[in-house]
Amino acid sequence: MKIEFSKLKVALSVYFGSVFIVAVIFFTTSLFGAPQIVAPQCEFKNISAHETSKQKVTIHNPTRQPLQLIGAMVPCTLCGCASTEGLPITIPTGRSGRFYVLFKATAAGQFKTELELYTDNPYQPVVHLQLGGNVEQSAESGK
Repeated sequence: MKIEFSKLKVALSVYFGSVFIVAVIFFTTSLFGAPQIVAPQCEFKNISAHETSKQKVTIHNPTRQPLQLIGAMVPCTLCGCASTEGLPITIPTGRSGRFYVLFKATAAGQFKTELELYTDNPYQPVVHLQLGGNVEQSAESGK
């Protein structure tokens, strides 16, 4: 009887310990929450080759802490290169922040890539922003 009671005690300790760990994870996640990108696809439509196009991106901060967008890893594709303007920014709790993504088109074609935004949120240090679009042949290079 004593052995069954000690097994029950161990089983209950493991169970409630697990419940406590899960509760702590949910609590800390709710403190920071994940930044939510309001415009998850940044679409550049019909850019002329050898031109730069600019798109505004809005990020909402649903967390209970100010969120800082520290910087970005910007990609290059066969059609051109992306860059950002307006980073770093701090977004207050429950508010939105804006910055710009620029795309310098170098060659005609369609492109799809991803930009990585770096944050100070320990639960989501990287936010992925999808970029895509179409670069048209410019009138000058078509002659």
